[in-house]
Amino acid sequence: MAIKFILKETLDSIGVTPNRFSTLSQVRSNTIYDMIYNETKRIDVKNLDSIVSTLNRLAKEKGIKKKFSLSDVAIWEDK
Repeated sequence: MAIKFILKETLDSIGVTPNRFSTLSQVRSNTIYDMIYNETKRIDVKNLDSIVSTLNRLAKEKGIKKKFSLSDVAIWEDK
């Protein structure tokens, strides 16, 4: 059992690059890329909050009627 990050798919769905997202969310680009490549060992709750908040802000700006949550960043996968 493991956590799988699906942030890349979520970013693709709203049309934003990891670098741009890093800037907008004020989360280090290394942290974002670690999540994208499932290399994250731990994550700060503050970063998760910033990521989800930024996803929702971008969705609103782009007219996307979806409310993003933690399940759009990571999922629990049975191995």
